[in-house]
Amino acid sequence: MAQRSKGERHVITARLPMSDAEKLAAVVDATKESRSDLIARLVHAHLKTIDFDRLRGQETLPIAKAS
Repeated sequence: MAQRSKGERHVITARLPMSDAEKLAAVVDATKESRSDLIARLVHAHLKTIDFDRLRGQETLPIAKAS
């Protein structure tokens, strides 16, 4: 059965310490989630926690939100 499109994607590569790679393989085996999907989900979740404006040293303008 064909998988439905997940939209446009960009391939990344990362080198993990062997202990982390072994643990990743064990998690993938246990969850039956693909390695690519698992890593994408984890990176996505982490990136959502980052305040990009603060990271760049910029503050948001103190403008009241329209009601």
